[in-house]
Amino acid sequence: MGANRGLRLISLLFLLGLTLTLLWLQQQRQEAARSLVVRVEPGSAARMAAGEVLLVFPQQINLRLSEQDTLVIRNDDSEPITIGPYRIAPGQQFVQRYTSPGTFDLLCSIHASGKLRVVVTR
Repeated sequence: MGANRGLRLISLLFLLGLTLTLLWLQQQRQEAARSLVVRVEPGSAARMAAGEVLLVFPQQINLRLSEQDTLVIRNDDSEPITIGPYRIAPGQQFVQRYTSPGTFDLLCSIHASGKLRVVVTR
């Protein structure tokens, strides 16, 4: 019976070690996710209203599912902005993680053209 108890203890320790390793790998995977952060600078809306063409971010943003990319748009301006159906108040941010590939054309109040394209690939 002593050998059987020792075998159980070894099996239990092995399972515990395996569980801890899997949890650590999952955490590493989550930390590896990339965030593309776009910041709307203070005064951007006023500068656009005065006729200045701003390059806050490109006409097209490319994200990859394999990298678990997340789009973050932070509004540090004093005026709200609109991205697609979302209104982002001053001091707030919009966070979007895409779950499927595709091309997403959004209205964008901070672009001179009024459009933003997000392309999500595998």
